[in-house]
Amino acid sequence: MWGLADLAHNTLVIVGVGREGQAITEVLQGGDSPPHMVAIDGAEGDHAARFRARWGDTVPLVILEGEESPIPPSVARATVAVVSPGVAPTNWLHRWVSALGIPLTTSSALFVADHRQSMVGITGSKGKSTVTTLIHQLLEASGEKVSIGGNMGIPLQGLEPQDRQVVELSSYQCHYLQVSPDVVVLSALFPEHLDWHGDTEAYFAAKLSLVSHQPRIVIANGDDAILRAELTKRYPDVSVEWVGEGFPWHLEVEGEDSWLCHGTDRLFRTGESALLGAHNHRNMLLALAGAAATGALDTDAIAPVLSAFPGLAHRLEKIGDPSGVVFVNDSLATNPHAAAAALVACSSPGMVWLVGGFDRGVNYQVLIEQVVRQTPRHIVGLPESGPRLVELFREALTEAGLRDQVSLHTASSMLEAVTYARGLAEPGDYVLLSPGAPSFGIYRDYQHRADDFRSAIEHTQTKDTA
Repeated sequence: MWGLADLAHNTLVIVGVGREGQAITEVLQGGDSPPHMVAIDGAEGDHAARFRARWGDTVPLVILEGEESPIPPSVARATVAVVSPGVAPTNWLHRWVSALGIPLTTSSALFVADHRQSMVGITGSKGKSTVTTLIHQLLEASGEKVSIGGNMGIPLQGLEPQDRQVVELSSYQCHYLQVSPDVVVLSALFPEHLDWHGDTEAYFAAKLSLVSHQPRIVIANGDDAILRAELTKRYPDVSVEWVGEGFPWHLEVEGEDSWLCHGTDRLFRTGESALLGAHNHRNMLLALAGAAATGALDTDAIAPVLSAFPGLAHRLEKIGDPSGVVFVNDSLATNPHAAAAALVACSSPGMVWLVGGFDRGVNYQVLIEQVVRQTPRHIVGLPESGPRLVELFREALTEAGLRDQVSLHTASSMLEAVTYARGLAEPGDYVLLSPGAPSFGIYRDYQHRADDFRSAIEHTQTKDTA
């Protein structure tokens, strides 16, 4: 079990010099007695240039040319490798480092090892960022000093530790952990990131390894059938506090709203929240259970925090428009399950759904089933997977005898898609960007895709409504 202090008398090789690699280098070099360090990467680029500009010869950077690259003398002396999460086990650079025969760890694993007793760790195939953010806000509003970071663009080694740490952990980060946080929260589970892990079995194993080192409390979404089955099968001896129907933490429907409940206590009515969708109401419930598990939650903080929370950027984010059409930016819906949940949350008589992105070859069955179940009025396929998805939807709708209830179209760009959507949607209808796929290839990232969506909305406003 490695912590930062254990690295002091070792010679380190930093594997990957992106954001995580730079963060751990900064921390280690800022100590009183920095260990001897060398860095390696598999490609030149902006990240390598930034690393050299910051560290120069203090932490020399070696660019390897492939899996057959010889071992540089500076690397041959290394006794520990600190691997960036972006370096997948299926990547040749990972295999090259593994062949050195030295222990592998990550900056995230080091941080968790050092702060596990004060940590709430959250993971899941969807919902984890919302749950993480809400737990942080609930504890902060309860008077706690709390840091937040992890898989939210804030490297853990860049955090200033507080009395409590609320940390979002990706499957990549979970893969290397040697200890579990004090409180673990699991939001959902379905196959994701198979390009990194290799297969579904490896992905599930990595995600659920968060509970494998004796956390004090495990909170998990009991309404997620895959999560319940996999967690019970893999860790039958772990005591789980399930959240969902039939459990103490549950939702009680009242008209068009629901109450977030613990036992017989009604804690918050969802109609007072800006969050759309039952999945987000469940995320709020998971956050309440996670915050309560620390023993520090002040119930007086619940209503102010949950009612004021606007949701995360790019997650079912409403964009006002003078036409009365409700545009919704859900660019962070990068998998079929997230897009299926968005369809439920944003139903309207003339809804226009923009779907498609980088095609990772994942199984779209859950999305196809949702389309047949819900029959959204208009579907517009975006590059590059949009045409394939439209055909899958066409086949399923035809087989179900519902083909005439859904109009199907493809667009060659975001601007074309939004222009077409404006001609279909009436005031009060949703135009939903929920791609169900990553943004790679066409965009830098999901934020760039969202920016293009916003730009297209602005450029298609008419003079009468602008």
